[in-house]
Amino acid sequence: MIAEGADHFRQPGLVERLARRFSGFPMNPALRARLKRLYVAALTLGSGGRGLSASLPGGEAVRVLPEYAHLSWNPDEYRSFRDVVRPGMTALDIGANVGAYSLLLGQWVGPAGAVYAFEPSPRVFDGLVRHIELNHLAGVVHPVRAAVGRTSATLPLVVAGTHGESRLAGASDAAMPTIDVAVTTIDEFCAQHRITPAFIKVDVEGAELDVLRGARATIRRALPELRLFVEMHPSVWPLVGVCLQDILAELATQSLEAVPLASTPDIWALEGVCVRLVPR
Repeated sequence: MIAEGADHFRQPGLVERLARRFSGFPMNPALRARLKRLYVAALTLGSGGRGLSASLPGGEAVRVLPEYAHLSWNPDEYRSFRDVVRPGMTALDIGANVGAYSLLLGQWVGPAGAVYAFEPSPRVFDGLVRHIELNHLAGVVHPVRAAVGRTSATLPLVVAGTHGESRLAGASDAAMPTIDVAVTTIDEFCAQHRITPAFIKVDVEGAELDVLRGARATIRRALPELRLFVEMHPSVWPLVGVCLQDILAELATQSLEAVPLASTPDIWALEGVCVRLVPR
């Protein structure tokens, strides 16, 4: 069950509306790539190089690079995160992608706070860094080019063609194209930087169990004040050798329970939106 309702929080311009109208037409891949370059160039020119402006309900303004015009926020996540993040907090954005939530977190925690945004894919990491600079948050949002897991290592990352779907490879991914990436753990990173996060968001395309296992000490230390949100990916779990019982066992080990952000008939069939993990 895929969560619905993602919102760009902005009105598309003429160039975007025309592009959407023709996006479904069959065409040569080379021609499609050329048209995409022209599309990005047109959006860049139209925005004066300042990016596309998204205005969120709480008054936050986010500048979006034209090549990431698809960037969106789930309204339930937006409201839930905004309700608990305070100025001065330290936040971890695990699986930051190109920074949709990192940029909001940076605005919410302010200059007295810090956001550590983890993204292992080199191409996506470049978009994250550029978004941080475009939104003048370099002193608050700190990009970390690494995946997060159970142990520190160098592991293969399956590089997806679609932004936000790259993931650490599982046993069934032997035939998939991969690149090696650095992997750290929340416990190791927090110990090295001498931080105790007050907010953690995890979106790691199926590796959420390993992230939780590698964060036991930090979660134990940070509770009950810690605000912990995890996007579960039950459709990916079989590919990485994980089942629901593994997730439930880990939650029991850490005395946590999952609470949906909005009403849903089955929390464990939901993908595409975070659940909140709270102390039992």
